[in-house]
Amino acid sequence: MFYLVLTILCTSALFILFRVYSNLKIDIFQSIVWNYVVCSITGFIQQYSLLNEALYHKHINTVIASSILGSCFLPCFFLIGISTQRAGLTTTTMANKLSMVIPAGFAIVAGLAPFAWLQVAAFLLGIISIYLVTQKNSTETIADVPASNRYLPWFVFLSAGLLDLAILYINQTIASPESVGLFSIHTFLAAASWGSITLIFLILTKKIQFESKAILSGIVLGIPNYFSVYYLLKTLNHFQHDGSFVFPMLNLCVILFTAVVSFLFFKEKFTTRLSIGLILASSSILLLYLIKA
Repeated sequence: MFYLVLTILCTSALFILFRVYSNLKIDIFQSIVWNYVVCSITGFIQQYSLLNEALYHKHINTVIASSILGSCFLPCFFLIGISTQRAGLTTTTMANKLSMVIPAGFAIVAGLAPFAWLQVAAFLLGIISIYLVTQKNSTETIADVPASNRYLPWFVFLSAGLLDLAILYINQTIASPESVGLFSIHTFLAAASWGSITLIFLILTKKIQFESKAILSGIVLGIPNYFSVYYLLKTLNHFQHDGSFVFPMLNLCVILFTAVVSFLFFKEKFTTRLSIGLILASSSILLLYLIKA
């Protein structure tokens, strides 16, 4: 459970930082690119003593698969950032967290996790709680979001779910506990490479202006982002790749944590609907914990 708790804290930090950056009017794209550069550097520093030619030769398939996966990170992470700013923190968080149905459903269908009615009950409670928590203000409707931005949460849902599914599949079929470091490093290295190329092109063509403060924001974002993936891989290995447990537990805890932070620091109203949602989320988390206890 230790790795799961660390994953929850690091993942929650990403959504909170996006909200802060929105308030500070920081260029989210430049922050994301620098974030991936920092992720790569953080990984190399953390894994430096373990990296050698023999390890690369043994796990070359992991390096290739993670590099392909990392190439998809930039558009997905960019979608989360833009959706948070334009469609709202709660709507984006709901879309991202509801994406758990994709990897969790795959884990059950593929036989990576046994089918249990208690787990289904926890799963359904979790989905209801996510809806209630993220739609806690009964006066808010989809009409409050400009029409041009209403599609963003749907893209977040699909991209986040498919990325989680890819991580689950690669970690189960290609990678191994020994190659977790390589998996994390080269996922972010690929994302940083594509991001840097794109950023340089946009600056040279004067589509955007370089922002020095984006470097600092990228550093702050990059460290928890690297460890959110690193500890997710550790968590999946610990629970024998049971995505039907890991992803619902992770996402429910993140939605719970970000809801509380939004209430305490961003002055979001604590409504009856939110209270019910938090209770249901807590009940779902307890059921999932009892299943694994």
